[in-house]
Amino acid sequence: MAIRVLLIRPPLSDPANISHSLGLAYLAAVLEKEGFPVKIIDAPVLGYQQKEIIKEAKKFKPTIIGLSSTTREFPAALKLASNLKRHFKECLLIIGGPHVTVTPKQTMKHKCFDLALLGEAERTIVELIKTLEKDKKNLGDIKGVAFKKGRKVIITPSRPFIKNLDNLPFPARHLLPPLEKCRPTPVSYKNLPVGTIMTSRGCPFHCTFCARNVFGNQVRLRSPKNVVDEMEILVKKYGASEIRVWDDTFNLDPNRVIEICKEILKRKLVFSWTCQARVNFVNPRMLSWMKRAGCWQISYGIESGNQEILNKIKKGITLKTAREAVAKTKKAGIEVKCFFMLGLPGETEETMQETIDFAKKLDPDTATFCIILPFPGTEIYQEAIKTGEFRKVPFENYILYQTKRLPFVPKGLTAKKILTYESKAYREFYFRPKIFLRELLKIRNLSTLQAKIKGFLSVQAKIPT
Repeated sequence: MAIRVLLIRPPLSDPANISHSLGLAYLAAVLEKEGFPVKIIDAPVLGYQQKEIIKEAKKFKPTIIGLSSTTREFPAALKLASNLKRHFKECLLIIGGPHVTVTPKQTMKHKCFDLALLGEAERTIVELIKTLEKDKKNLGDIKGVAFKKGRKVIITPSRPFIKNLDNLPFPARHLLPPLEKCRPTPVSYKNLPVGTIMTSRGCPFHCTFCARNVFGNQVRLRSPKNVVDEMEILVKKYGASEIRVWDDTFNLDPNRVIEICKEILKRKLVFSWTCQARVNFVNPRMLSWMKRAGCWQISYGIESGNQEILNKIKKGITLKTAREAVAKTKKAGIEVKCFFMLGLPGETEETMQETIDFAKKLDPDTATFCIILPFPGTEIYQEAIKTGEFRKVPFENYILYQTKRLPFVPKGLTAKKILTYESKAYREFYFRPKIFLRELLKIRNLSTLQAKIKGFLSVQAKIPT
């Protein structure tokens, strides 16, 4: 029987910020290029639950089923995998993604999983399927996998990172649901529908709260032409009115950002876009080109308003640099979104209040305050276990911005106190007259009004009555 591959993203309990699974779309693209029949079920975007997924899977008749899972998705992935195994006993069931990459032994102890893909998986999955196609059983020769041999879990050596990302085919978006079905976070977009793109992989920094196990610290940047080629397809073929650049740090090379902007303008592409950037790689020239090319919002990870806390989490920025970057971005006419964390290692009530005060002083257009979550594979996770500050909670509680049971509480604080400061942060930042006026003045159409209403309701939900 010819090998047929079904790739599934499990359902999510958190309905916020639902966008396409680019990871599965990249895997599908390399498989299609090799001639293998492949189907994607992006359950969160489609609104599918277990029943609908099984029904669609039966129609496709796969020989291999691959699931992708983050930590927060893992309980749903495990439940789905167990269900799929009952219906597709002869199928090879594979798990991949960030969670299994950092917890291969624990994940593979579950009977429903036959094999795991670790790290970047585009080359790994092709080698695996070609090996299986030839009826070879020497899985141990494949780099970047984990599998069971009796009761033992075998983990093969890591696969080297893909050096030239331009060699990868563009994500197989034709296998994904229409963009109109995606549901981006309120106030994070100006125009719908919103497409997503990754222009780089890897991060050179060492923040203690971030896991870098999939893409690593080795930065690989796609060429400006390759990036804009994909943007043009997103706009002209798939109808994206806006593009979200999902890179951890889009502005690592400001000159490259400028070249991307010049290419967008050269082709006369018209779309709005947003990105995530780092405050210590901001300059007026880059911002000017970004504005001209359609960028309307930049997100900065500030994390804390206390310099000692920033040093402790190895953020590698200063409060002065953050102030300067935000001011420059505003001056360029680009909106600013800032991310802050509460309950970080060494945190006190005083430092949490400093973060709130710093957020108000920076005065970004949008501020998000979240409670730190020590994900497996992060330095903060390992340290919390050593110090006894880690509390085991179900992985489904690892939902940013919706945390109620806290897995990490620094000594000297309580979960209740951290949650109180989260509500306090939203109340003090957003319930200011200048914010209401500023947001009202931004409303230009029905789409913007709807986004503002959703954003207001999401903020209000964080403030107890």
